[in-house]
Amino acid sequence: MARDLGEEIKGLKEELEGIQKDRDVLRLQPCRSDAEIRAKDAKYDELGRRAATLRKTIQDLTRKRQLSIFGSAGGRCQTPVADTSE
Repeated sequence: MARDLGEEIKGLKEELEGIQKDRDVLRLQPCRSDAEIRAKDAKYDELGRRAATLRKTIQDLTRKRQLSIFGSAGGRCQTPVADTSE
């Protein structure tokens, strides 16, 4: 399960990278009229919403993957605890 989630996360990160590149290219394109400006702004906002959705999905899947890895470790903490009794 963790491997499948990892592959899905990787694919979503690649898609997010593509959207960010598209936004950068769109931002640098010149506009000649108000209609072009409005269309460009609408497309830029749409790409921004899609990027935000992908970031949230990646975050959720990463958390789910970490929980599945932790759960398969038997629920034991792998980090040593420092002794503070001095």
